[in-house]
Amino acid sequence: MSPDSPDRILMQGPQRWNAWRKHHPGELSFSSPHWFDSREPGGQQIKAVNRLDFSGMDLSNLAVYGAFAEGLNLRGATVENTVFEEGDFSQADFSGATFRNSRFNKTILTKAHFDDAAFVNCNLNRVNLVGATFCVREIVDTAVYGLSAWDLHTCEEMRQSNLVIEKTYDFYSDLIEQGKVPLTVDDIELAQFVYYLTNHKKMRDTLNILNDRGVLLLGQFRDGGLQRLYSIREWFQRSGYMAMIFDFARPDNLSLTETVVTMAGLSKFVVVDLSGPSVPAELQAIFTQIKKSILAFGDPYALFPDLADQASVVTVEGDEPDLLAALEKKLPEMEKLYTERIVQLGQRYAKAEERRLRAD
Repeated sequence: MSPDSPDRILMQGPQRWNAWRKHHPGELSFSSPHWFDSREPGGQQIKAVNRLDFSGMDLSNLAVYGAFAEGLNLRGATVENTVFEEGDFSQADFSGATFRNSRFNKTILTKAHFDDAAFVNCNLNRVNLVGATFCVREIVDTAVYGLSAWDLHTCEEMRQSNLVIEKTYDFYSDLIEQGKVPLTVDDIELAQFVYYLTNHKKMRDTLNILNDRGVLLLGQFRDGGLQRLYSIREWFQRSGYMAMIFDFARPDNLSLTETVVTMAGLSKFVVVDLSGPSVPAELQAIFTQIKKSILAFGDPYALFPDLADQASVVTVEGDEPDLLAALEKKLPEMEKLYTERIVQLGQRYAKAEERRLRAD
């Protein structure tokens, strides 16, 4: 390999590379580059930490295929008109980097760091961002179809808009130029969920999963009540349920009551601390619109017994010393009520279908 080859120059660090690129700005290609070094000068292996420093490097106008760059320091890098294909950049540090008009295809970015980075008009096709720190400055006009975002760490202040959830290898700008209006969302963590909702069959599966595992927790937030609900949520999650608490800001397009009712509709049953001051109104709103079973604890308010006319109610005795143990004892009864409800619905719609077929 020539000492003046791009591969050798790149490995000399950002200052040498950036100066060289000013005089050689054309497109370059790297095939299976090994951008990893964890050895002392004497050659003795110490630990799997990448000692290479690509911080501030201009990686624009490159095509990089099959790179191994685990833990690489790319802080403040500039990445424009670049393609990364099937590389491993797990645990790499892209903090403060700027990505523009660039593609990542089937690239491993697990546990990578993107704090204060920016993505503009990029395509993150089938990239793996599991466990990544993703408090970016902005991610806009970017395709995120097929992106894996399990345990992605984001933040509220990041700007997100026009995240394309359709299968495409084009950039957002290309689609607009072609006269297409792609399906987009404004939250990278909700992208896959919203995509499923646009597919009728997937939407049915999503609702089935939520109704088979979801549990809505209602109750008092003050005087330690919220901490108690958090403890109950953790216990339900360890037991295989998806427990939900309305402890977040109201959605822009729903009232407080509508939000509670929507969450109840996505739940298998409702668990309620009857000491909550808003509980009577919440339960009344829920059970005038949908039918769910209730698992209740705490001192009942005056009209609570009347809910038995609208819903199946299971109560935990108020003097139970171990609330979680008491709830666990009641779970089989709640599951039985849920199964009975499923059977009732099945029979109802089977009869309706039978009448429809006879009428035809």
